[in-house]
Amino acid sequence: MEIRTEITKKALRFISDVDLRLVLIERLNELDRLFLANAHYSTIFLSISTIEGILKHVAKIFKTEIKTSPSYPKDSKGALKNFDKLTINDLYVLLKELKVLPDIDNFEHIYDLFREYRNFIHPQAQTKKAWPTDLGHAQMAIGLLNATVSYLDRYIFIEKEIFEKIAGTPDYDSSKTLHLKLHNVPLHSFLVWKNPVSNKVSLAFDLELPKDSVFNFVFNFKNDGSFKMIRLDNREKFNNCLLHCTQKYFWRERLIVEPESLPDSAILPIEIKIDFPNKEFIFAVAGAPYVFKDKDKKTVRDIFDELVPGLRIGFFNEVGPVRIANFRFN
Repeated sequence: MEIRTEITKKALRFISDVDLRLVLIERLNELDRLFLANAHYSTIFLSISTIEGILKHVAKIFKTEIKTSPSYPKDSKGALKNFDKLTINDLYVLLKELKVLPDIDNFEHIYDLFREYRNFIHPQAQTKKAWPTDLGHAQMAIGLLNATVSYLDRYIFIEKEIFEKIAGTPDYDSSKTLHLKLHNVPLHSFLVWKNPVSNKVSLAFDLELPKDSVFNFVFNFKNDGSFKMIRLDNREKFNNCLLHCTQKYFWRERLIVEPESLPDSAILPIEIKIDFPNKEFIFAVAGAPYVFKDKDKKTVRDIFDELVPGLRIGFFNEVGPVRIANFRFN
């Protein structure tokens, strides 16, 4: 009987490039075998090059911001370093500045240290250092890789926007489509924008909402037990509405949405605008701004009154899978 033992973490949904994701999974599977075979040198070499590949992928998302950073490093001649020549510790410092990686004192030196170990792939380089390479160092390299993957797996990168995963396994792929999949909790695939909304934000996207699926646009997010949401419901005998979550996995209807049902269309263009200075909150489907009323359907309510500044927005699916494409942020 074969006993499969996994040493490395393989949660790579923050990598939108599916081909790169598959290459990295192959490397991680090989690292499992190398570590169990006590191949310490190979474990270090492959661990650090894998981290470097992951950080370079994430850095390319923010290439413009990184290249204009005052912390962008220079080469030995005083010119700005070629982007593709950034070292693993350069990448850590620059991504930390963008708050993509955590700010841990002197952590860039850990990456730099293991970059030196990785350079031992050249025997002449190893002869110049009196450092041992043993099980402990291999464990540290694997640990650094797992810590990097675990931290980044908290996020989904949609273009340059960072979303934090609250539940499930949402996946943004190289077709620039966000997949909200089914999971084992009522929240299914739930993610929220990393930036709190206090001033203005507008976003638009194309929503593919299959029959019997439900999509929720979340606002006033504090945690997974405190938020409000606008529900688009594609089930029979259910209507669109605005709900309030007051505890985990429990929400109650607050307002009725008109129109109560969705247009008969495979793709629904969604536009959302939040403008605190002008006291405006617009939610439109297929070009039609939705109207919100009390349950008696007689009194129209301004949903701006439901907003609280300084909280976050996001979305999650219920009942069935949902796909979202063509994100536009302003």
